[in-house]
Amino acid sequence: MQFSNKATEESHHMVRAVSAGISLKHIEAYDAIAATGSTIAAALELGISQSNASRLLQQLEDYLGVRLFERDKNRLSPTREGRQLGPDIRAISDRLRELKTAAVELESGRSRDMLLRLAFPASLSSTVLPRMIKAFFGAHGPVRVELASGSYLAIERMVADGEADIGFARLPLATPGLRQEKQLISRIVCALHADHPLAKQSALTISDLKGQDLIVLNRERPVRHELEALFYQGGLRQRPLLEAHSVASACALAANGLGIALVGDIIARQYAALPLRFVPLAPELPVTYCLVSGEKYPLAKSAGLFLESIADWRWAAGAEDASR
Repeated sequence: MQFSNKATEESHHMVRAVSAGISLKHIEAYDAIAATGSTIAAALELGISQSNASRLLQQLEDYLGVRLFERDKNRLSPTREGRQLGPDIRAISDRLRELKTAAVELESGRSRDMLLRLAFPASLSSTVLPRMIKAFFGAHGPVRVELASGSYLAIERMVADGEADIGFARLPLATPGLRQEKQLISRIVCALHADHPLAKQSALTISDLKGQDLIVLNRERPVRHELEALFYQGGLRQRPLLEAHSVASACALAANGLGIALVGDIIARQYAALPLRFVPLAPELPVTYCLVSGEKYPLAKSAGLFLESIADWRWAAGAEDASR
């Protein structure tokens, strides 16, 4: 009676397995049996019991509706159907292994099929960002990266709408639905030609800037309004000579001797190769940048690894001592 119950139990187990379809275990058992010609040897190779190996083979045969092996004493030989279906079964085995490997790589963020979407201002996309990506690839291997550029407001919207995983922004943020990942505190400096009469000063005050040709960022930037408030308090009423739409443009204008550019220190120093000096503005006007992600979307694995790879991102941003 016990034998009958056991047989019934195994039969029910087999029916459940067949009705649920086959798995990688069934394919692996087939591969091992085909290679060794024995369920005993296959079981040793797979680290399972001989009865489990036999059961997996039986379930696979029941699922397919054909016998795959002839039982000849202690040796299993492929049947005609087994020889014909063998290449297809092995192809499925290879594909399942590839699929499992790809899933592991995607979960770890190390797959070339993973897409990391970054949004940075144009001034950083050609300077800081390539160094950040190089550090990321060095730590975790290459993945596909999509780069986008735009104004701070455009970047905020891209991240909030899920069009970018990580964006570079300036505080205060103007768009809801953003999560701050990292902050980088900077300040406004005066970028001027190395031969400018004021280039050797340790700091420049609002009074020093009176009568000078000034280059400022456009009115869409919050820092522009902060600067104008500072100018008003210091009694500077003159209009700027030039307005620029990027720090890169402002620094290029200053490098050509066209005036003194008032720009964020961190980004401005990406253009230190130009004939420029960077002199702090006094009183100090702080500027805080940050990397942001979207609150509505879980942080992609690759995005998390990217943030880890630039943990010391003051180096990546090229920050230097302001007294340079």
